[in-house]
Amino acid sequence: KPIAIALLNARQRGVSVRVVADKKANSDRYTAATFLANHHIPVRLDGHYATMHNKFIVADRRSVETGSFNYTISADKHNAENALLIRNAPELAAKYQQEFNRLWNESRPLNHHD
Repeated sequence: KPIAIALLNARQRGVSVRVVADKKANSDRYTAATFLANHHIPVRLDGHYATMHNKFIVADRRSVETGSFNYTISADKHNAENALLIRNAPELAAKYQQEFNRLWNESRPLNHHD
């Protein structure tokens, strides 16, 4: 949940935040995805694959973070993971943004629970 809180804080600072997550892993009522949706951050769930296993962030149209890191407490505390941050690479960021947009468009909105 610390990552979800960081995304919520970023949104409160005016940062545009959108999330695409795996449908099977985020269908329960109490997940980080539902926490974000309940705080009016746009979240979509992708059920088109056995596992939607992408893990990347595009920031400021110039930077990309990608790797095996699952953005979970377990990954942070218990797993051998990697994350690569590439800065000042607008062409690469544009390619990742295209992929994000493709995933976004094929996914379904996760509506918040009141």
